[in-house]
Amino acid sequence: MFADRFPAYRALRPQHRRTRESIDAFRDARLRKVVLNAYEKVPFYRTLFDRHGIRPTDIRGASDLHIIPVTERSDIQGASMHDLMARGVNEKKLIERSTTGSTGACLVVKRTWMEEQVLNLFRWRAIRAYGLRRADVIGVPRVRVPTHPNDNQIPRRIANALNFYRKVIVDLRSTTDDVGALHARRPEVVMGWPTVLAEVAPRWKEFAAADPHPFDVRFVITGGEVCSPAARRDIRAGFNAPVRDMYGAHEFSLVACECPVTGAYHLSDETLYAEVLRDGKPVQPGESGEMIVTALHSFAMPFIRYRLGDDVVQGESTCGCGLPFSTIRSVRGRSADYLKLPKGKLVHPQDIAREAHMAAPWIRQLQVVQDQIGRFELLVVPHREPSAEEIVAIRTAVVFLLEPEVEFTVRIVSEISGRPDSKFRVYKSNIRR
Repeated sequence: MFADRFPAYRALRPQHRRTRESIDAFRDARLRKVVLNAYEKVPFYRTLFDRHGIRPTDIRGASDLHIIPVTERSDIQGASMHDLMARGVNEKKLIERSTTGSTGACLVVKRTWMEEQVLNLFRWRAIRAYGLRRADVIGVPRVRVPTHPNDNQIPRRIANALNFYRKVIVDLRSTTDDVGALHARRPEVVMGWPTVLAEVAPRWKEFAAADPHPFDVRFVITGGEVCSPAARRDIRAGFNAPVRDMYGAHEFSLVACECPVTGAYHLSDETLYAEVLRDGKPVQPGESGEMIVTALHSFAMPFIRYRLGDDVVQGESTCGCGLPFSTIRSVRGRSADYLKLPKGKLVHPQDIAREAHMAAPWIRQLQVVQDQIGRFELLVVPHREPSAEEIVAIRTAVVFLLEPEVEFTVRIVSEISGRPDSKFRVYKSNIRR
């Protein structure tokens, strides 16, 4: 089948142009290919499979995948990059993404440029299903992250020149009037972290009320963390637009997207295979469990039965809206705290974590802690013992996000403990608000 051989073509077809049977057949074919590639070319998985007596021919599809042991994030972190990469892949040409994730455990994910584009196409397809139009401007208020040198931006520049799905990033570090700058771009769609957008929403409403030439935001996309009911309410009221939540992870790009009809989340069945397990066994619809995910398009650095670290509620095998995608009902991971500074400025802790990790790739895990309104501490578990200069580099990278009066310290620790009955949180604020 043409679409099976060329996933990018499948991503360009509208969501309703497939059946559950065709999705299952596509998924199983990709799983066989992913498993064979991992066994033949990736030392980490070759060792794992041999240790458990597994051969690629044992995996004929999703129904056989359970015989492969679950891989933890710590397993990936503890392995050498050489063992995680497929033989024959030129690592110097790969796109590299560093993520702290919601668990704070730093991880490097590598993909080829084409793998990245395929995943992007499936993400764009989901946004188009929400009503994105070709000439729409998408406004994104966030800290600008440098483009990886291997991420060829020529196609994106051509698309922008043709007014094709233009994404406009308003850098929260470069302007004091971030909401005004965002409003001035007159976006039809706004996208960002829910905690950021919930803070932006009231001021957006003020700008909209004073605008002599008002315009409508058709919908708002949230992602990057759990969208709480309170944040959703504030965003909807401030932007006067429906909120559509997208659930993603650096390891897999899009994981699921909210259905505007049922409120469930359509799993990205054509880019990943997701299992929801409790105590190693599949849960029933309405029950909660951990997400175990296998990437269907990652061959340079495979992820097979990888514990994502999120707690979700299992949904139905197909959505009630009529589209043939499997579902989860909700994501139960906890939203990040928003950190308040002495003069009232709010800083998103994801920015602190990202800047720290970009400045210090030797970080294994970190946690941002705010004990007082003017005092922050960054707890860091290193892969190796850092030098004094390397610790100073973290502070230099982070302090410009904070107000001058803020005390910011970095403390090297051997481990970061959390409650045994809950998911570790990378952001911790002890400020009552």
